[in-house]
Amino acid sequence: MESEQFQILIGIDNKVHEVKEKLHSIELVQTRMEGDLKYHIKRTDLLEEQVNEVSDQVKPVETFKSFLTFTAKMVAFFTSLAIAVGTVLKIMSKD
Repeated sequence: MESEQFQILIGIDNKVHEVKEKLHSIELVQTRMEGDLKYHIKRTDLLEEQVNEVSDQVKPVETFKSFLTFTAKMVAFFTSLAIAVGTVLKIMSKD
């Protein structure tokens, strides 16, 4: 009877040892993952800063592009208007 209890205690001790080893392995993996996460967060922050810098640099170009588009539309409008007025004046002068 005492031998069986001793064997059970040895079995329990072995299982506790296995659990401790697995926990240690998990802790090592978690530590590595935390380091990887910090590295990726740092890279993400740097990339966000770069995106903001590029965006700030592109804004004047976009503004100038909008100005050119507006100017081209106004030139086209006034050219069309001048052609229309010229055509109307030619038609009226023939009478």
